[in-house]
Amino acid sequence: MKLHLVREGSLMRLSVSGCDAIDSANAAEVKAEALRLLGDASDVVVDLSGVEFLDSAGVGVLVGLFKNSRLHGGRARFCGLTPGVRSVLELIQLDRIFEIYDDTETAARL
Repeated sequence: MKLHLVREGSLMRLSVSGCDAIDSANAAEVKAEALRLLGDASDVVVDLSGVEFLDSAGVGVLVGLFKNSRLHGGRARFCGLTPGVRSVLELIQLDRIFEIYDDTETAARL
C-alpha cells in the first residue's frame, strides 16, 4: 500500500495505490498513515482509483477521513471510484453523504 500526497495551496490530494483493497487486513495502517500525512488539512481530495474493494473496515477509513476534514472546518471529496468501491458506498448510501466526483481535477475545482 502506498499513499501519495500532493499539496495545492490549501487543498491536499491523497491517492491510494499498491493495494487492491482497503479491508480489515490493512485498514488501520491505511487510516493511520492517511491521517498522519493529512495532519490538520481541511480540504482533501481522496483518489481511490487504485482501490477495487472495500469492506466495512475500509468504509471506516473513508468515514474517518471525511470526519477529520469536517473537524478541521473543511470537506473531503472522493474520486476515481472503481465499480466495486462505488457499489459498496451506494449499498450503504454513503454516496448520498460523501461528495463523489469522477476524477481529481473535477473534485479539486469544486
